[in-house]
Amino acid sequence: MKIPIRIKILLLWYKIFYSSSKDISLIKISSSGKGVNNILFFLPSEKNLAQVVSHFIKRDRDKDSMYIKYIVHRDGIDHYRQIPNSNLITYSEKDLNWFGALKFDKIKQKIGDRAYDALVDLNQSTDQPLSLIATRLDIPIKVGFLSPISDSLYTLVIDSSDNKFLENNYILIEKMLGLDK
Repeated sequence: MKIPIRIKILLLWYKIFYSSSKDISLIKISSSGKGVNNILFFLPSEKNLAQVVSHFIKRDRDKDSMYIKYIVHRDGIDHYRQIPNSNLITYSEKDLNWFGALKFDKIKQKIGDRAYDALVDLNQSTDQPLSLIATRLDIPIKVGFLSPISDSLYTLVIDSSDNKFLENNYILIEKMLGLDK
């Protein structure tokens, strides 16, 4: 998988200027742990991935006990019609700077000040400026798919091999975060 030079430069920029060693609270995820209650999902806007992802996210969850927000590019909204507008955060080309990176202040303002337990990045492309925002968010659990830059972005990495169904990867994410109950 080839990483675009723009993403390499942006990742280096984030590592140099935004890396921090903040203490992040631990979340116990087990049969006796509380699991996650506040989740932020990064959704792909590409049609072929969005069809599978939309099936994954429309599963029933206990909406009273969980707070879930979804971030997607404005071009991908049509693929996620089942998500209520109140749970959807969108960005567009206006939210990108001249180098193609998302303006963090604008996205952070849209996300709000809620303390999220987990971030789940369902993008599988390395050319996603949204994925790089993960380095700047103070979220203890960051889940994403294996890529050459995934170690810099996520705390949990899912290996999406070619011989497995994508749905199996999403089921694994649910089990890890305690969402399959």
